[in-house]
Amino acid sequence: MFQKVLNFSLISFVVSIISMAAIADVEVPQDELAQETVYPVFDNPVSVKNRNIRDIGTVDVGFFGGLALTEPIYNTSKVGIAMNYHFSETHSLGVMFAKNSTGLSVDAQGLKNDFGLDYTRAPYPEYSMMADYNYKLYYGKLSLTKVAVMNTSIYLSSALGIVKYVHKSYPAIALGVGERFYFTNHLSLKLDLRFYAHQAPIPFLTGALRDGSKGPSDPIPSYDSFQERLTYTTNLELGLNYLF
Repeated sequence: MFQKVLNFSLISFVVSIISMAAIADVEVPQDELAQETVYPVFDNPVSVKNRNIRDIGTVDVGFFGGLALTEPIYNTSKVGIAMNYHFSETHSLGVMFAKNSTGLSVDAQGLKNDFGLDYTRAPYPEYSMMADYNYKLYYGKLSLTKVAVMNTSIYLSSALGIVKYVHKSYPAIALGVGERFYFTNHLSLKLDLRFYAHQAPIPFLTGALRDGSKGPSDPIPSYDSFQERLTYTTNLELGLNYLF
């Protein structure tokens, strides 16, 4: 019995050696080897199936509040309304209107209280009105807990319109990025970060801002006496939208 097992083991070992030698001797012609990587091509690629949020051909309406993060002189807050029509799951076009709050920023109010410099004498922004284009980069789901999931989308925005000051309107452009968080298939929280660029009056004018509370008083200047320059501001906007 032992002899049979030994013979079988020897035969298996010899066969293995021969097989390995045979494999080692096989040579594949160079022209038969793969020279490039080929990816599969699908006739009808679908990135997302069974979407919860179907916004193609729909209109969403909402209201928002904004904060100018880089505004040193004027009140930094504003409120507005917006409406968008979704041509597809990727592209949408709409309009937005935002009303600026009146008054001064905290820093400018401090200058008035401490030094009598009244920047309300300078031209100030009243409102902005723009056409707004959105390009959706991402649509997916956000897991909040093991059982709670929220749909979300990330998009780029490009807006063109006007910024109206108390005495004059200026063409303006705004570029940004935003994200929506859907509470339901219709109601969403909308967060936007926008970078505005437009001509604007320079609120600093020698011999025009002293109100007399801390010394001499300057004559009230005309709005046209303030020079203009290209101005950049960063705005953070938060709002609620409803998809119809």
